Amino acid sequence: MKWFRTVLVSAVTLGLLWVGWSFRSGNAHAIDLDLVWVRLPNVEVWWALSAAAGLGLALGVFAVGFAWLRQRILNRRYRSTIARLESEIHQLRSLPLSGSVRAEVDESVSRASFGQG
Repeated sequence: MKWFRTVLVSAVTLGLLWVGWSFRSGNAHAIDLDLVWVRLPNVEVWWALSAAAGLGLALGVFAVGFAWLRQRILNRRYRSTIARLESEIHQLRSLPLSGSVRAEVDESVSRASFGQG
């Protein structure tokens, strides 16, 4: 099974290299890139498209990563609160019941049985 994974990873790597090489060779002509404050002459199209896609990917990863991190911290807080509340419930359940109805019934039964005998 390990050889299959090796072959699969190799095939995917070669496929990505072929797609990248095809993209680069298909978009090799130069353009003048006019940004708002900067003008870049003779930039190859594949470089401009790759930079734009990389910048968009980085901004998306930053935004999603920030939301994911925030949710992760919130989940950790909720888990600790739940654990604290569950331990409090366990402590309350394990307290002895003083003055309970069962204790009063047991006491009255023991008095009645001693009084008859």
